Formats: sequence, C-alpha cells, structure tokens
Amino acid sequence: MSEKKIGEFIANKRKEKGLTQQELGDKLYVTDKAVSKWERGISFPDITILKKLAKVLDVEIEDILEGESKSKKKSIESKIQDIQNQINESNRKKRKKLILGIILLSILLVIVIFKNISFGYSIKTVHYSHTNRDIKLGIPRGSLFIKNNDRSYSIRNLRSANIIENETKRYLKTLKYSNCNDTIYYYDEDSNFSIINYNIKGNALYSTLSYEIVENDYCVIKKLEEYGEKLGYLKGFHTLNGGKIDFNRTGNYLEVLFQDGYVDYSNEEEYLSEIYSFKAEMKVLYYKNIETLKETKNADMTVIEDSIGRFEIVDDKLYYYREKIIETKLKLPEVSVFKLKDGKMYLIENYLSDYEDEIVLK
Repeated sequence: MSEKKIGEFIANKRKEKGLTQQELGDKLYVTDKAVSKWERGISFPDITILKKLAKVLDVEIEDILEGESKSKKKSIESKIQDIQNQINESNRKKRKKLILGIILLSILLVIVIFKNISFGYSIKTVHYSHTNRDIKLGIPRGSLFIKNNDRSYSIRNLRSANIIENETKRYLKTLKYSNCNDTIYYYDEDSNFSIINYNIKGNALYSTLSYEIVENDYCVIKKLEEYGEKLGYLKGFHTLNGGKIDFNRTGNYLEVLFQDGYVDYSNEEEYLSEIYSFKAEMKVLYYKNIETLKETKNADMTVIEDSIGRFEIVDDKLYYYREKIIETKLKLPEVSVFKLKDGKMYLIENYLSDYEDEIVLK
C-alpha cells in the first residue's frame, strides 16, 4: 500500500467534487491540516472514517486502499480469477502438449518396432524376357517390386536397411556361391541365372534393394571368356595341322580333332544346360591310304580314340580329363596336357607317337 498514491487519489477525487481541504475536513470532522497530510502521503485516514470518506468522494473503500478507482483497476476477486484462469489455461495447454507428445511417441515407437521386425523373404516369379522364360527371385516380404530392365530389379520396403539386408542374405545363402575376380556371386541353379551385384540403401521413409543379374553362372562365363582369349576361340574344333590334308603325300594319315565346349545339339535340354560348360570331345582317326581318301572320300579308316570329358586351362596349359571312352585302340591316359602357345595346342607326353612324332593342333 503506497501512502503517496493514496494521497494523490484523495486529492484528485476531492478536486473532482469541487471541495477544498477545509470543506472536506468539515464533512469528516477533521481539520484541513489532517486532509493536507493525507494528500501529501504523510499520514493515512483513520480506519473509522474510511467509510465516510469513501461516501463523500463517491468511491469504494477498496479504491482508496488501492489508490485508484474501479475504472482503472480490477477488483481483487477479478485479479484472482484472471490469475486462476491463466493457470487453468496453462495447465490445459500443458496437458494437451503432454497428450500430443505421448501420441507422437507411441506412433514413433510403433514405427521403430515395425521397421526393425523381420518378416523373412518370399520367392517372386519374374519373366526374364532375354531368354523368354521365368526366373525366381527372393525379395523381403511386404516389398513393392519394380522391374527396371532385364538385368536390373529393385524393391522398396518400409523397414530398415539392416533388416532388409539380413533378409536378403538369408535368401542369398540358398544359392550357390560362385567365386571369381576376388568377388562372390550368387548362382541359382534351378533358374540358371546369377546375381552379380546387390545394393541396399536406406533413408528415413523406406529402404531400397537392387539386384543386377545375368543369365547362367557368371563365373563360368568369365572363365570361358578367359579360356577363349588363351585358345584364340571357343566352341570350336582344334585339328592336327589345322585340318588341312596334304594330298601330295602318300601312305598313312592321322587326323586328330579336339572340340572344346562339346554339347549334344540333338538334345535341346542338354544343349541349354551344357552350352556354358567345359565339356570337350577328343577324336583320333587313322587312314591307311591317303590316296584312297582323295579319290573316294571313304578311305580305310580306324578310330584310334573317341572320348568325351572336361577341360580346364591353368596358366599356359590345357588339361583334358577323359570321363567317357566311346571307342579306342589304345590304352589312353586319364589326362592329356597341351601347352598353349601362339594359338596352337602342343600335346605334352605324346601317346600317339606311334602314329605322329609331334601333335600340334591349330
């Protein structure tokens, strides 16, 4: 309570009523000096005359005590109510924020749990138009499948990249590992295709899995390319003296034929499965009279060897492993080794030395 503020209030109200200090004092039965002290804030009206003072000045006792009229202030009850309302509004906003926070936290928790739950993978049949047949790809469950082109397939999934990667690895473990170029590739023997690359990326909304595939066993294809460079070509015949017969010569004649990449073209199913294999065929024919061959194309001929097997190339040597002997006149070695040089095949340990001093296939 400010005596100065109260004094100024009494003075202003007295003047509004057109009263002098003496006249106001007379109405209250006090001296003008007492009124002067009130108005200067030196003293305060006695509690016993506050009611009459308020009546003379036409104000409320609370107005005198506050030093201002109701038109300029709110009542104590009003102030208390305003404060209470403010508290209630603040509490309401806090409760609203708390409830909203709980809801958002619950939603976030559900999203986090969902993004980190594994549903496993499923097998999706995809038409591989490059070979006009269907292949089967493993994709995480709940994914949106996108075919980019014949070599590229993508999926999108709302779950985290770690979960998608774990599910993808589970699928890849069901495939045959094919290791070459210091890299592991994944070969599906049933659908006959290789996954040569897969990539997983994640962001806040979803994860993306991409597969890059090629037909057949990728490492077999790469090895065949390597063999082709060393042999000069693949899927062909390599013959003694390039298959050229010198009809100027007389007497006996030896024909040697090595076919790399041998397949049975009469059997379409076997052809498709073996075309990228390392099968080979070895034939050795012996003609007793080359002049008869020239004249009749049907000389007296003996099959020295007719065999089927597999081959591999290590460094500059080709190894032919015989698996099936169809016909022979000799005791054949299990393995024959050729040295590769300048596009030619030089037979090491010549088991045909009785017929030809040196076997060089072109």
